Amino acid sequence: MSNLFFPQLSSGASAQYPIKKMAVTRTITNVLPDGTMILYADPAAAVVIWQMTFSELSSADINALQSHFQSCYGPYRAFTFIDPTDNMLASSTNLISSSWASSPLIQIAAGATDPMGGATAFVLTNTSNSAQQLFQQTTVPANYQYCFSLYALSAQPSTIALFRRGASATANETMEIGNYWRRIVSTGRLNDPGTQLSVGVNLAPGQQVTLFGLQLEAQIQPSRYRATAGNGGIYPNSHWTSNRLPITSDAPDSFSAAFTIQSTL
Repeated sequence: MSNLFFPQLSSGASAQYPIKKMAVTRTITNVLPDGTMILYADPAAAVVIWQMTFSELSSADINALQSHFQSCYGPYRAFTFIDPTDNMLASSTNLISSSWASSPLIQIAAGATDPMGGATAFVLTNTSNSAQQLFQQTTVPANYQYCFSLYALSAQPSTIALFRRGASATANETMEIGNYWRRIVSTGRLNDPGTQLSVGVNLAPGQQVTLFGLQLEAQIQPSRYRATAGNGGIYPNSHWTSNRLPITSDAPDSFSAAFTIQSTL
């Protein structure tokens, strides 16, 4: 995995809109003499492409982009790109999957009614006499601005603790929940130079909660929930697609740029 990461803007955003995102796949076709076709999907050729446009960037932001471009030697070296249009968490629809880690005395049951009217929420029960956790670890800069959100309810009024944790710093936030769905949010930066970030929930002894829609984004506030069944929106094998980074100076300390990033699926 690359140790280079696409920079975040000083505003706490990772991109500006509009963003164009495309998924490109390839199918290999063999036509036999009798006209029969044999089709084969080539997964190694599948890529995601983002067309990015930035305006009114400060000198600090444009210098960060230039420095990153130079560190990558243009399209030569891979870097990790956080998709600004997606949920960073893998398997957000399946809290029992291997993408999630949980303390041994948490019981997780699927099939609960969710706030969208489906049955994709999960009931978590802490069966122990001590606090227990459910979390997911990602390989991204811990000191970026992140927003971790989820929907929660509890049969009885109680509190639930969300956390964002790096190698040397942790942010804990306790939120009140009750017998109605509430979207709760933990947002901010960690004073941590590492490249590991874990987000999750702490359950008090004996506590039972129902959770849905866990989402992590590299921005200040949450956007609409985006379900992930497999990988999340973190792409460790991304590349600039050009050997030059076009930058326009529009005014003093105001710059614009447009470029394309490509990553394998």
